[in-house]
Amino acid sequence: MRSFLALSALTTVSLFSGCSGSPYAPAAQAASGLHDGLVLVAPAKGTVIMRSPANKVALLKVAAYTERGTTLETPAAAAASFSLFNGVAGTLQENSGLRFLTLLGEPEGHSNPYRVETGDGNYERGYSIIEMELQRGGLDLETGWLSARSVCLVRTEVGLVKYVAGTVEIRLSRNNSGEPVLMVSCPRGSAEVSYVNFTKDAAYTKAVVRGGYIQITQNQVAGRTTVVAGDIAPAKPVSAKDAPVAK
Repeated sequence: MRSFLALSALTTVSLFSGCSGSPYAPAAQAASGLHDGLVLVAPAKGTVIMRSPANKVALLKVAAYTERGTTLETPAAAAASFSLFNGVAGTLQENSGLRFLTLLGEPEGHSNPYRVETGDGNYERGYSIIEMELQRGGLDLETGWLSARSVCLVRTEVGLVKYVAGTVEIRLSRNNSGEPVLMVSCPRGSAEVSYVNFTKDAAYTKAVVRGGYIQITQNQVAGRTTVVAGDIAPAKPVSAKDAPVAK
C-alpha cells in the first residue's frame, strides 16, 4: 500500500467530468469552512469498476482522481488502492464494494491545500471529515499519522467503524444463515466500532479495538446480536486441499 502513495506524484487522468488532476476540488465552501476534496484511486490488480455519482460506469486501468459519491467495485481477482488527502490510504480487496460518501477538508491554499501552519514553523494536516460505505467485502486502512481533529468513518449495514490509527482491516460478509457479519481486526492499529445490540434491548454499543479483533453478527428479525472479541484475529479457514489428512 505504501508504494501506492508515490502515485500522487504522477500525472493522472480523471475518468469522470468534474474531477481534475489536483487533490483540491473547487467547490462551494461549507458553513464549517470545509471544502470538498478528491481521492486518488488506482487498480492494485485486475480491472476495477468505478461508478460516478451519476451512475456512469468506467473501467479503472490507471491511477485517477475521483470525487465523493463515487463507488468502487472489485470483481474476483481484482483489488483497488486509494489515497486520501488527510493521510489515510486504503486497499479494497477483491469481491468488494466501497462508496465515498464525504470527502471534506480544511484548505490552506492551492499549493498545499490540506495542511495548516502550527505557528512554530511546522505544518500539520488540517481538520477533515471522511465517510465511506463498505457495501461488501474487505477494506484495509492505514496511515503514518492523522490529525487528532480529523474523523474517518466507515459505515456498514452492521455497524460504524471509526478509524483511529495504524492498520485496520474491515470485513463485511454473510454467514451460512444469511446474517451480516462484520469483522474488524487491528493487528497494528486501533479503531472504535459502534453497533446496535439487539440482544440487549437494541442498546447502542461502542467497542474499542486495539491490537485485537471484534466480530459482530446481526439478526434484527430474531432480535439477536452475537459478538466475539479477542486479542488475536482468528485464523482463516483452511482449504480442503491444505487440511491435514486424518490418520
